[in-house]
Amino acid sequence: MPAPDTKTVYLIRHAESLENERIACLTRSLSSLSRFALPRRSDIRRSVELLNVPAQVNSDVSPQGRAQIEQMAEKLAGEDFLNSNGITLVAHSPLLRARQTAEGMLGCCADRRRRSSAAAGGEGGGAPVPD
Repeated sequence: MPAPDTKTVYLIRHAESLENERIACLTRSLSSLSRFALPRRSDIRRSVELLNVPAQVNSDVSPQGRAQIEQMAEKLAGEDFLNSNGITLVAHSPLLRARQTAEGMLGCCADRRRRSSAAAGGEGGGAPVPD
């Protein structure tokens, strides 16, 4: 067990987002073209969605991302990860995919009002872990 004044930080990357999925479609399309083959129509359609920049910045998790979250949530719950590691606070970026990942995997996410007050110099920005 670490010393009482020691903090352990766990960094968790968000699950696959719709942006990640679109980038994979673009990569497949370019790969097909480099082999002088036509890309799949669905890959082209998804790749063009990358032009909507605001949708990329704050995109949802993809269906594959939801499956990743469910798989990790089961594993973490089975290991009683939050309690066995003494986790008392979960913090994440304000992006939707990060919120979805934190809530789905850990059962909690930061309160938007608290995050706003933290940005203004107040307390907050994290979610207490549920009992």
